[in-house]
Amino acid sequence: MKRFTKFICFALAGCCMLPLGLRAQQMPPVPVDKNVRIGKLDNGLTYYIRHNDYPENQVDFYIAQKVGSIQEEENQRGLAHFLEHMCFNGTKHFPGNTLIPWLESVGVKFGMNLNAYTAVDETVYRICGVPSERIGVQDSCLLILSDWANGLLLEDKAIDEERAVIHEEWRSQMPPMQRIFEKTSPVIFPDSRYGSRSPIGLMSVVDHFPYQALRDYYEKWYRPDLQGVVVVGDVDVDRIEAKIKELFAPIELPAQPAERVYYPVDDFTEPVIAIGQDKEQGNSLVKFYFKYDVLPDSLRNTMLALTTEYMLDMADMMMMYRLHDISTLPDAPYALAQGQHGDMELCKTKKAMAYIAVPKGSDTEPAMDAVYREVLRAKRGGFTATEYARCRSEYLSQLEQAYNNRNHQENRKLAESYVRNFLDKTPIPGIENEYQLMNMLANQIPVEAVNQMYARLLNERNMAVLIALPEKEGVVCPDAAALKASLAQIDAEEIAPYVDNVKDEPLISQLPAAGKVVSEKALPQFGAKEWMLSNGVRVIVKKTDFKNDEIVFRATAKGGTSVYGDEWVNDLLFMPVVAAQHGLGEFTFSDLTKQMAGKQAVVNIELDHYVRNVSGNATPKDLKTLMELIYLNFTQLNVTADEFTALQNLLKGVLQNQESNPQLIFQQKLNQFMYQSPRMQMLDAADVDGANREHILKIIREQLANASQFTFVFSGNFDEAELKSLAEQYLASLPSDPTQKAEIKRISGIGVTAGEKTGEVKLKMEVPQAYGGIFVSGTVPYNFKNRILASMCAQLMSARLLSEVREKEGATYSISTSGMLERTSDVPLVYQTVFPMKPEKKDRALEIIRNEFTKLAQQVDEAELTKVKEFMVKQFAEMERTNSYWCGEIAGNELLPSELPADTKAVIEAISAADICGFMKELEAQQNYRVFVVMPM
Repeated sequence: MKRFTKFICFALAGCCMLPLGLRAQQMPPVPVDKNVRIGKLDNGLTYYIRHNDYPENQVDFYIAQKVGSIQEEENQRGLAHFLEHMCFNGTKHFPGNTLIPWLESVGVKFGMNLNAYTAVDETVYRICGVPSERIGVQDSCLLILSDWANGLLLEDKAIDEERAVIHEEWRSQMPPMQRIFEKTSPVIFPDSRYGSRSPIGLMSVVDHFPYQALRDYYEKWYRPDLQGVVVVGDVDVDRIEAKIKELFAPIELPAQPAERVYYPVDDFTEPVIAIGQDKEQGNSLVKFYFKYDVLPDSLRNTMLALTTEYMLDMADMMMMYRLHDISTLPDAPYALAQGQHGDMELCKTKKAMAYIAVPKGSDTEPAMDAVYREVLRAKRGGFTATEYARCRSEYLSQLEQAYNNRNHQENRKLAESYVRNFLDKTPIPGIENEYQLMNMLANQIPVEAVNQMYARLLNERNMAVLIALPEKEGVVCPDAAALKASLAQIDAEEIAPYVDNVKDEPLISQLPAAGKVVSEKALPQFGAKEWMLSNGVRVIVKKTDFKNDEIVFRATAKGGTSVYGDEWVNDLLFMPVVAAQHGLGEFTFSDLTKQMAGKQAVVNIELDHYVRNVSGNATPKDLKTLMELIYLNFTQLNVTADEFTALQNLLKGVLQNQESNPQLIFQQKLNQFMYQSPRMQMLDAADVDGANREHILKIIREQLANASQFTFVFSGNFDEAELKSLAEQYLASLPSDPTQKAEIKRISGIGVTAGEKTGEVKLKMEVPQAYGGIFVSGTVPYNFKNRILASMCAQLMSARLLSEVREKEGATYSISTSGMLERTSDVPLVYQTVFPMKPEKKDRALEIIRNEFTKLAQQVDEAELTKVKEFMVKQFAEMERTNSYWCGEIAGNELLPSELPADTKAVIEAISAADICGFMKELEAQQNYRVFVVMPM
């Protein structure tokens, strides 16, 4: 304890008083998590290995490269990202296209478990969720990492085939905001490579670079001194370490390795305004960057780094609350505003406090002025003690939850923390050290220290402001000089300090009259118990040890908003917004947010056409608070007139000018093509204007008026006696009428329109891009085997389309088929294949998709089916160890009973190719195949 206190004293002195040079000498290091083994080979490669048992019988593999697009010369722009793609297209031990199929054969799904990304300063590859029972599989994954590090084939044919894929990625992932950012980056990053090194690169380079250029780039930059290997999961650490040494130690470091330069970003001496417009940009946007220096490498793993990060987290949280409170006012100057600190975009050599605002209309100046004024208010007047106390309480509460669940830390979260330690020197104390350190640190750092830090780092001269606007008639592009003058006027204002208004009263001032548990019985099929309450409410409880500090609940009932006619459609479309952000009793949403600081409990409401759900979660410590929230959501949900107007303004600010966005238009037209009911259409500004506060409150209150129609399911690490007592107090007291049974009222037009039909529209686009949507639907009996078959068919289609449409045809960058069997829908099974594509490949892509659906009803290879089975066995083994899975299964059984198998694995493994074909034949025979396409003019 004395040792940790000494760390804290040094840290506080360092952040507030000591000069930088002295800090570097005296700052004690942050202790390193004792559960991770870190080593470095003679060739410079770093490795991290940790044994971890969550999820059970799985292991994650990562290799991180301190290389990104910043290393590219002008004639190489795009090579770093291209190289990332080539890691999946032929290596020494997995030539051709064999790598992905082999990994999928052991249950590792491409995209979900197997993926990579390229950023400006780094490239990271991962193979996650690998079944760990077979040692050979572990070794093969390490072999893949070593191939990526030093064994890429980079064959001519594979390179040429991938050019088309990357071109389609550029086409599909170049939205208007990205185009604006690329135009304005040279202004935000003047005289810096960061202004012209977007990872996607230049298509002129991607389409034409010589083969040898990519090979040379690989040999120059993919080398052991810039590489880190991370392995976390159910492994023998000693054995994995020996295998890493065996595979990676022979890789030679070049005799004269090129210097890995981290390019600096200069400070500004006066504010810089960058303005960009695009014809397809929807809403206007304002973004501030207040630049500040990164910590030197020598300080990044010291207590100064931990202290600084904590204080900036506190400042972020307090500013978020302030900005949000303003947005809840009916005359708010913006629809939405938020901010946080971090890397300045993708730059590692400069940090920024970034604040972003969405104006109500196209005029950005009121939003810009309002955010800037609040930033200056915080800098000059500081944050208040009460604000800080709330945010510190919330921080420590989340930390406590993580500590209590320390035996259930996920492989991926741990692995990614080690990746960040390798790339950025981010401290990795481990949750045990972090919990002890931060509890003492947080309680010894006063709000004055946070204020001093914020004021010191926030420099209004070292600031850039990005303005993004639609390029259309009626939108006036502001003058940069005028905007700077407006900011200067705010600089000259006398800005009053912030006043923190807080309700100092309990959530429920007077307890309701408690009821009783009147009967109890076991539910052996779920390993659960049922309590019947005196008001007719049914409660099902399943005690688990999946996580030490988690309780999940779901209350479900038949019946829904289908009882309201189409004249309520504006209210029904806007209602989910109110259901997500409302007050309770005398507490507004802002009041409630402040009241809940330091408590880990949340309740969500979802009112569908045919089903009503109230769900949430809490820690065992906050179970009482959760029950209070449930009671108040059922009895005293409210939204004030001012809050409602503010919500309307927020949505209109987001939805404005979207008529020029091709992706949004495609989704709107697709919904109109697929669904007849106006309730199934996308929310637009007219719906928002037409929504009525009293109507929406009436709907929500009526839908929750009779608690006896709901079954409440709780799963988690609760004390049964405590939960029973709280259920009697807060659930048995809910208004109920057991004589009124819940029924589903079916209405037309909610399900996908039946039949075969093709529709097409044409739009003007900045970047020519086609969009396609294929819906295959039908009625299939609901049971567990059919659920598995429905999921398997979607996965098989996704794998086939990825191979045929993306890899072989080069018609798209990303394509998949999704679909699941539902219990209560009018059309229980709908397969959706929605994807962007190369316009000139439209006909061929649609032909392939139709053919593959037909083929799936005719033939399935055992090899492809085995891959899906392996993945699903792993997936269900993981899901069955979660509280959310059991809440969903038990609650779903109340809507439509369906027996769960005692052995899920046996059911999955028993599925045959004939079962798949038969399932798809039954669906195909219903002849519901609808295609909708948007094409560029």
